[in-house]
Amino acid sequence: MQKLYMIMAIGAALQLTTQGAPVTAPISGICNTPHCLQTATNILKDMQATADPCVDFSQFACGGFNAREKLAPGEKKNGYLVSIDQQNIDVIRSIVTPGDRKGPIIAKGDAISRRNLKKLQSYYGACMDNSQLTKVGRKPLQDEIRKLNKLFPITNNIPTNGNRTVLSPANRQALSKLWGYNMKHGFETPIAWDLWDDETNPGYKMLTAQQSGLGLKDDTLYKDEKLVKLYEKVIGEMFYIVQGNGNPQKLGAAVPKVWQQIGKDVVAFEKILAGVETVAASVPKRKKRADGAGAETDPTDPAEETGEGEGEGEEEGGEDEDDDDFTIVWDKISDLDEATPSLDWTVIFKTAFPADVPLPENINMLWKFYFRRLETALETLPLQTTQNYFAWTLMRNLGGNLAEPLQRPLSELKKALSPGENTVTSGRWKNCVQMVNENLGDLAGHFFVKATFPKESQAIMNEMIGSLRWSFEKSFWNYDWLDPRTRQAALQKLKAIVPKMGFSTSSPDVGSSASVDEYYRPLVINRRDHFGNQVRSSTWKMETMLRGMAQPSNQIKLASIPQTVNAFYNPNMNSIEILAGILRAPFFDAAVPEYLNYAGIGVVAAHELGHAFDNSGRRYDETGAIREWWDESSIQEFDEKSKCFIEQYNEYTIDGPDGKKHNVNGWGTLGENIADNGGLKIAYNAWNQRQKDTKHNNKKLPGLDKYTPEQLFFIQYARAHCGNMTPEESVKMLNDDNHSPKKWRINGVVQNSDHFAKAFQCKAGAPMNPIKKCILL
Repeated sequence: MQKLYMIMAIGAALQLTTQGAPVTAPISGICNTPHCLQTATNILKDMQATADPCVDFSQFACGGFNAREKLAPGEKKNGYLVSIDQQNIDVIRSIVTPGDRKGPIIAKGDAISRRNLKKLQSYYGACMDNSQLTKVGRKPLQDEIRKLNKLFPITNNIPTNGNRTVLSPANRQALSKLWGYNMKHGFETPIAWDLWDDETNPGYKMLTAQQSGLGLKDDTLYKDEKLVKLYEKVIGEMFYIVQGNGNPQKLGAAVPKVWQQIGKDVVAFEKILAGVETVAASVPKRKKRADGAGAETDPTDPAEETGEGEGEGEEEGGEDEDDDDFTIVWDKISDLDEATPSLDWTVIFKTAFPADVPLPENINMLWKFYFRRLETALETLPLQTTQNYFAWTLMRNLGGNLAEPLQRPLSELKKALSPGENTVTSGRWKNCVQMVNENLGDLAGHFFVKATFPKESQAIMNEMIGSLRWSFEKSFWNYDWLDPRTRQAALQKLKAIVPKMGFSTSSPDVGSSASVDEYYRPLVINRRDHFGNQVRSSTWKMETMLRGMAQPSNQIKLASIPQTVNAFYNPNMNSIEILAGILRAPFFDAAVPEYLNYAGIGVVAAHELGHAFDNSGRRYDETGAIREWWDESSIQEFDEKSKCFIEQYNEYTIDGPDGKKHNVNGWGTLGENIADNGGLKIAYNAWNQRQKDTKHNNKKLPGLDKYTPEQLFFIQYARAHCGNMTPEESVKMLNDDNHSPKKWRINGVVQNSDHFAKAFQCKAGAPMNPIKKCILL
């Protein structure tokens, strides 16, 4: 009781200093359970109650958190999403570590669960066994590179047209078989293949081809001379370690010139893929097809590749964007052959696909300009460079599975690309947990769900989704700007949204030990063979993906493993997914008053429902197909109301490392801002309706009894976004993230909320209660 009295004393002290709090109704009861006591303690620690909530609500709700949770050296950001992710990583670590006292307890006679746990622990144990990795040395990677060289021996080079190279039929077939072999095993190639939801045929997948194969990941980084020199050095050192006799302890200037030159040659190949080198390939101009695909601009025109007259690089709207690059136009295998004459895509697919899976009839070639770059590299550079490029790609992707000294150059590159993050040496266990999640994610997720997601939580979430849907439906009837036909279609779409809670129940059923056992049975894991485990996992995942191409989409499988900290809306399936990994405090706790859960995970779920009707999601109908189902008058009203959000968020700024103010992009963040604002209102209305029923737990919290449940709803909403970020990361997020910065996900939303202004009695015209408000959903 001493701790309880202390918290209540803190609350009494705060009552004398907090501004903006109205006189509260008589207390109907206080929740004094351990969960409520701890939650109250955490809320009080996060708040800066001396701040005025009507002036800066972010500071009022998160000032204590921001002052207390300073960024550690090298840390880019923190916050509850980051801490929850770390909690989940710790849970997985306890599962995969034999003998961990927090790990799973297997019932006597439960052979299936014991086999599942052994597979997980064997995988993790092999990853952590550096003595075994040291014993096998570089041989596993050397063996893979030998297979590559055997598949693609360099013979009969036929130079034509000056420095151009036309592959002989034998070399073309060999290169295609190599490419298919890499694709079959999930090894990276310059073209990444994936299955995306088919927006023209809901319920089915489409095979998509995208840009890949760059060690620096971003095209623009190849213009950074200092980074490129480091990259060349790393490549040369890794070749010397793996292919030569290099001592990883004595590298640098000791690397022979032959290996240094290979590094330069490989980077030259990648520069062409990145669009930095401007040599044009002799790919014929693409003809206009009968299915309506437009002819591409002539890639033999130097201006096409150099950007002459268009400015430097590949900025938005630049020279490398084809008119039809961002629309779905079906391509055939013959189109791939036409785009890259140096490759035989029938051979590639026959080599890569399982024998019982038919070759794809329809393909979507995204970013077609990239195929021109690829052909340029294959045509203009020596075949030895192409062979070395593929060898380097294997080293780059599989080298991290060698003993730590052998991958030291890769760690140096990783540090340069992601300064401040753990290197392989300091964070090996984290890397191994990440590999578990990548390759045995649902198997680990089975034990994660058993440890963190009881059936009671799933029942609460399902009930919450029902009340949020009711709140949304009620709101649609209040939108006087919606015409009757569009309103009815929107209600139909709302009703059709499929909620997927916690974990997949198909392929596999994560809740069933027998199902995950059967699903992962084809994947062989060897406690003494970490490298082989990685190759077998990659091969198994690729085969699983390719088999999905010939089948209807699994409508009930979640897109992510359950321990992922995320929730999202899938427009192609018209579904929302709330993963078990995010169902932790402050977002969710089954044992606290409802207003806290509705302010946390309730707003998240309502936010995802809102995406079905934002500026992007509204283009998809209830089946997941893209079509225009809105009346023109409603579209105009929607666009007009959207302008208010664009203008509002355009005015918000963050502080950059240069000391200057940087504005939020109101257009780029529009969809998330609409969902943020609508999600808060929908969740509040759903909870407010439920609190009228006294059977629901809406008791006050100890030490916080001066605040009404309505006020605590908004405080809890804000806490979910508490967090710090370096100025450099903040500016980076402005360019990379379609969400607004944390501060404006709090203040920007409550400024538009009449419920907030009423709860805190903010005067009209106060910073958090402006006269003009933006309202859409």
